[in-house]
Amino acid sequence: MTLCEFCILQQSDGRCSDGLSIPKKMRCVGFTPGIEKFCATPADYAGQEQLKQMAQFFGLAGKELNRVLLLTDTVKRPEALKS
Repeated sequence: MTLCEFCILQQSDGRCSDGLSIPKKMRCVGFTPGIEKFCATPADYAGQEQLKQMAQFFGLAGKELNRVLLLTDTVKRPEALKS
């Protein structure tokens, strides 16, 4: 598993759209996570704690983990969308 698999900059052929090389560790200057990379359907999203646990399970830490946690500020929970 690579960090690129969680990044929206990854193209269908596996290359980075910013031209960065694929990192050997779970660290990248241009890492831009997307909620769709963690949850295939919006109904799967259960909150910040879920994303944090998933990110830590896959080895994300530091700035990369913080960028994932920032996603929760922009994503609304499915229950809130029903109202």
